Amino acid sequence: MRFTNRVRFGLLTGLIALNLILRYPVTPHEIGWDTFIIHILANSVSEFGWAKWWVHWLSIGGFYPYSYASSVPFLVSGISQCTGIINMEWTIWLFCTLTGIFTIYFAYILAGVIWNNDLFKFLVAFGYSVAPGLLTFSTWQLSSRGLFIVLLPLFIYMVLKTKYSLKYVPLAIILFMVLVVTHHLFYFTIPVIFSYIAVVIFYKLKERVKVKIPDFANLSFIGIFIVMLLIPFFTYMFISETGSRYTWLNLLAQTYMRFVGILLVFTIGGFVYLSLKSNKSFEEWCLLLSLICLAPLLSMVRYSKWVFIIFGVLIVSIGLINIAKAYNSKKGKYAFALIVIVLLLSVSFSGFYQHYRNIAGKATSNERYMEDATYIAALWIKDTIDKPMVGNDWVGRRVFAISEVPTLIGFGTIDLTYGFTKISDLNMMKISPFSTEFYFEGPYVRTPHTPYTSYYVSLLNEVEFDSYYGKPVISRFNLSCVIENEDTGDNRFIRSVHREKSNIYDNAKIRIWCLD
Repeated sequence: MRFTNRVRFGLLTGLIALNLILRYPVTPHEIGWDTFIIHILANSVSEFGWAKWWVHWLSIGGFYPYSYASSVPFLVSGISQCTGIINMEWTIWLFCTLTGIFTIYFAYILAGVIWNNDLFKFLVAFGYSVAPGLLTFSTWQLSSRGLFIVLLPLFIYMVLKTKYSLKYVPLAIILFMVLVVTHHLFYFTIPVIFSYIAVVIFYKLKERVKVKIPDFANLSFIGIFIVMLLIPFFTYMFISETGSRYTWLNLLAQTYMRFVGILLVFTIGGFVYLSLKSNKSFEEWCLLLSLICLAPLLSMVRYSKWVFIIFGVLIVSIGLINIAKAYNSKKGKYAFALIVIVLLLSVSFSGFYQHYRNIAGKATSNERYMEDATYIAALWIKDTIDKPMVGNDWVGRRVFAISEVPTLIGFGTIDLTYGFTKISDLNMMKISPFSTEFYFEGPYVRTPHTPYTSYYVSLLNEVEFDSYYGKPVISRFNLSCVIENEDTGDNRFIRSVHREKSNIYDNAKIRIWCLD
């Protein structure tokens, strides 16, 4: 199906407007947990001019203890410095909004290389850009996973295009390196690369042998996929969640519905059609084989749900196209109405999750966004305090991100960056490459039972500030103040501070106590 340039422009413009509306901030400040960690790292890059957590070449990709994948902090810091936007919060909002819009185009061009059909390209761009999982990490929330899933369609596009032009090879390699330093999810691109290589070899052999695959053989792809999908069910491979196998199946269905959206129900029809289709194109073979290779990994819902979104949307769009083919029949108007209703329901589903989580309940230190009281306290600290502080929960991280005053929070990368710990003080040990930890954590780990900053922060919750254990910690890190979050209650350390130290700030949520 081909659209006129006017229709194509109108649809894409409307889709951009829809994405901007869905990403309109309904919270007073940035959202998430990892957001504030990356915010602090981006602040440090702007302040120091380099990544102080780079103590080893593996630190660039977050494969060394006390390191973090570097692409997002550098990108956000770069945008802040290039645009002159001093407030990093608004830089984060701009970054998330731009990446959300780029998602439309990346999904669109990927769909185009698989099937040059305007309706198919629009459906893929629509389904991927408004998928609840993608909206989650591209709405005022910094996450290395967010950038990864935004760039994944572009990477798959580059890989597929290498078949037609070698100029895409260096581009694909560069983008793969970007994914490596973005998130450890890059391991999930290996089945895609393998599938591409396998299909290239298959096509070369097919040209020499000139053997046509019989239609009935296509049924085997459905069987192979089901077998691959059920391998974890019988072997417990890749299943990280506890509970029975049937509980895991229920979790699997809920998770993928939550992150792909209600369009997920069309994946079965799309996959069956793709499997049974005769004369598949090169790109369709790659898509089919990639799905088969990824099938057992879908059990790792903590990670695979992000990678599956683009593949799910591609086969969903194939299913919807089959419905659209009925448009020229007598029941065509019903097919068109069904597609419109499905898309509206999809947007409603995404919008519900997008905004309900942000407005439901009172925001505390464990909620998804930062309250005004926390933000105001951080601004006061920024103007008043210039010595290290300590914070023992998520509020401490949020205050640190806004105030930019060094705060001991017990997060290794941050504490290393701001000098609370030295990498030379930690004992490292190598991990066997035959261990899964080698690939997800890196070739080195901190030796167990080695003292680290998180231990000291936890210790301060359990002892009095002037005790045998409390004094050395305060002295060791030269702590001048402690941040108290009234929503989480007190502890032994805070109660001892109340008795003898001065309260220098109180806004009914955040209290600052002087330790000097």
